[in-house]
Amino acid sequence: MKIQPVRKAVRSPIPTAAEAAANPSLIEPARAGRTRRGLGALVGAGLLGSLLAPVAGCSERDAAVPAATPTTARAVPDPADAEAAARAEAAREAVATVVAPILQKALDEEGRGAYGCDAVDPPAFISESDALALIEQEFAKAGVPLRRNHEISGFVRTVPDKSERPRYNREKRHWMPDQYPAKTLSASWSFDLATEDGFVAVEFLSEEDEERESFDTDLSSIHDYDFPALAQRLRSDFATRTNGNPVTIGLFFDPLPSKWAWDEKQKKRILRPGSSLAALSEEERKTRDWDQEKELLQHDAREMLREQVRFFLDWARKEGKIPGMKGDE
Repeated sequence: MKIQPVRKAVRSPIPTAAEAAANPSLIEPARAGRTRRGLGALVGAGLLGSLLAPVAGCSERDAAVPAATPTTARAVPDPADAEAAARAEAAREAVATVVAPILQKALDEEGRGAYGCDAVDPPAFISESDALALIEQEFAKAGVPLRRNHEISGFVRTVPDKSERPRYNREKRHWMPDQYPAKTLSASWSFDLATEDGFVAVEFLSEEDEERESFDTDLSSIHDYDFPALAQRLRSDFATRTNGNPVTIGLFFDPLPSKWAWDEKQKKRILRPGSSLAALSEEERKTRDWDQEKELLQHDAREMLREQVRFFLDWARKEGKIPGMKGDE
């Protein structure tokens, strides 16, 4: 086989650069129905046209597309600003009132008793004035001065409805109904003590408070006291306040120390271990009348109340509820 010279050139279907520039329709997308050969030719022409576009210029349709603008660099947010915004948002969503926990030992072992009629083991109450003076002393030791009377509103309270006086049922020999009905209302509370800025409020639940808040309608000469139950109810009531300046509430109550305790092993009553009466000899106890025993029980009550207050102060210190307390890290 010999190599022969080309006598006649076959025209290529691909347009030249000059033809593509003069007639842009030659490089438009192929219409449906074109042959594979024609389609391949046009695809090749399209590729060629894209390569030649910078030289040959752009079509009128391409000129209508706006040129891309350079992206402006975004400023990097300041971490301190982000942290401050997060704190502000958390403060906005937080409830306005925090009710401190109560010493569990006091809830389990103290604050219950009965008084009246022929009660053989009456509780020894401490006066509200003595209790408030003791609370002020403990706060002063922690470097936190208190002032008297601080009213806070915005609570949703559940209280006994005493609008109707119960009646005595002669057949059942009982006051009817047994308990006052409950009603819910918006109310305020005048706290016994508060810090100067009002961010901490303190309430001591006394004998008068318990009788006022009791649902019991029994108008006999005997009254049952349950300070832990009242304290837990008030904790729920006070926690309903969600607007206004933030405040932390501390609740304390009369311990009502008893002379006796139950010994499960011996199945009998014994003098309450650790009490002032238990520290006396049998001869010393025999010479004391009720008033003298009452003084010792009130001494125990003050020490038990002191434990409640110190528990609150320790909790407040750890939680940072009272800035500037002595002992703060």
